[in-house]
This record gives sequence, C-alpha cells and structure tokens, in this order.
Amino acid sequence: MNDYSNLWTKLKIDLPYPSVTLTKSDCQYVAMLSDAYAGKGSESTSSNQYLVHRFYLQAFPEIEEAYQILASTERTHQKLLGNLIFELGSPPNLFSQTTNCYWSGGFVHKRNRLIPIFESDAQEERAAIAHYKVMIQTVTNKSMQDLFKRIIMDEELHLAYLESLIAEFKKASPST
Repeated sequence: MNDYSNLWTKLKIDLPYPSVTLTKSDCQYVAMLSDAYAGKGSESTSSNQYLVHRFYLQAFPEIEEAYQILASTERTHQKLLGNLIFELGSPPNLFSQTTNCYWSGGFVHKRNRLIPIFESDAQEERAAIAHYKVMIQTVTNKSMQDLFKRIIMDEELHLAYLESLIAEFKKASPST
C-alpha cells in the first residue's frame, strides 16, 4: 500500500472552518444555502462527481487517492452548509429552494476520459468559487462571509490541483 499522506497537505488547507453565529434575520438566506448544499452546482454534486470520476482514475493511484480527498473536503462543505440550514430551522433535505428541485445524480458530469474528467471538475470548482463570492456579497452576516471565504480557499486549492493535472496530461498526450 502506498503512502499518500503528502496528498493531504497538498490538497487541504490547514486552517479551521470559522464558526458561524446566526441571527433570526439570517433565515432569509436558507434558499441560497440550500442551492449551495443540494443544487445543480452544489457541494452534493461536487462530492459525488469526484467519487464517480475516481473510478476512471484507477490506473493513476495517486490521482485516484487525491480524488477521494477532494470528495471528502466537498462532503465537509456539504455538512457545514447542512448544519447552517438546520440551525436556521429548515430541514437539510437534498433540495434546492432556489430551483424548487431535489438533488439528482443527473447533475453529475459523467466523463470517462482523463482530460475531460479534469476539465469538468475544474469547471465545477470555478463555478463554486463564483457562487460563494456571490454569497459573500449577498449575506450581511460577517461570520457566514468568513465561512464562505474559508471554503473558497479549499475550492481554489482544488482548482489549482486540477489545472496542474490538465496541463500535465495535455503536455504528455496532446490528443487525450
């Protein structure tokens, strides 16, 4: 068994997630949080997409393990958002109140070749970063903003890793 412990330091930010202090007025953000939690471009989608894509990476054990770490981090984000939704008095169902739609496995981009896998996952990270930036501008609760900024740090690290894979594999095999 290979030791991939260095991947954890490469793919995880060594900073805690800030705690969030909620007020009654924060209830207005439940719909927005539910979309980040279980919408099409949500943490639920990201974590499952990494797990699905991981199966196509078995020839690359280090990348396969990295995808497990990425999925784990996305599940942490999902849990943090679910906790906020719950604390605001709404059930953390796999449901986006923004789109009035339950989460679906159809949201996952199913790719089976390396570069398209990396590119679709990088696109999801870019979209997540943009969504969290909008959330930061939308909410007035500073502790929520701080949590979203911390999550962005993870997403930016994931994006950098995926972009390095894209560059590496395009250089190795421009036709892949």
